[in-house]
Amino acid sequence: MGRHKMIKSKVLNWVGSLGSALTVGFCPICIPAIGSFLSAIGMGFLVNESVLKPIVFVFILISSFGFYWSYKKEHQNIYPVIFGVLFGVGIYLSRYVFMNFYVMYASIAGLLGISIWNLKLKKTTNCGACESK
Repeated sequence: MGRHKMIKSKVLNWVGSLGSALTVGFCPICIPAIGSFLSAIGMGFLVNESVLKPIVFVFILISSFGFYWSYKKEHQNIYPVIFGVLFGVGIYLSRYVFMNFYVMYASIAGLLGISIWNLKLKKTTNCGACESK
């Protein structure tokens, strides 16, 4: 696998996972100090749930696509994709549908854990050139 594809996969995984975790975990609606800070630096429009919902959804899609990319191109282990999507759905539903903060933070931790697991799977995978020798 080319170095460029591996870097792209890592970036997708981490941007999506950290982005969704930070967007939900440090929600400016839930934590007023963050909302005040965003307003002070001219980003007060982010203190609106109608803006945050699509941002979280996009980050969850990015991380899911990153897990799928890793599955197809690097390690062929489907479990990070399945668990990554489940935890992503758990983040969204627990924050915006059920308002269950225990499930939300457990899903955030799970998504970050899956990202670390996915990274370790990539490190243990051998390249095709090494296997043919």
